[in-house]
Amino acid sequence: MNALAPSGEEKLLAALCHASALFFPVLLPLIILLLSRDSHFVRSHAREALVFHLFMIAVIFVCKLLFIILIGFLLIVIAFLFYAVTTVIGVIRAFSGWEYHYPITSQWAKKL
Repeated sequence: MNALAPSGEEKLLAALCHASALFFPVLLPLIILLLSRDSHFVRSHAREALVFHLFMIAVIFVCKLLFIILIGFLLIVIAFLFYAVTTVIGVIRAFSGWEYHYPITSQWAKKL
């Protein structure tokens, strides 16, 4: 077995960062990021999830503002589908022990 392969606990913590989109989307990845000093794998997933969740919260807020001109109804459906699909992919990749970089926000997460 590869010594660099993440443990089961690391995979679970990384997957929780992504799955936190359903509950505490910013708080849980932030706590895990601050508390997991030893694992590069967990910190990487926590950074990716934190930045992406913040980005999607902003996108959904803008979509809600656009309800006034009726385009927000279509955009919010597209935003939620994008959020759901990318989050599920992140959870699957984390449980598999692979790195995952969200589209759009990956460069921002690397700077964090």
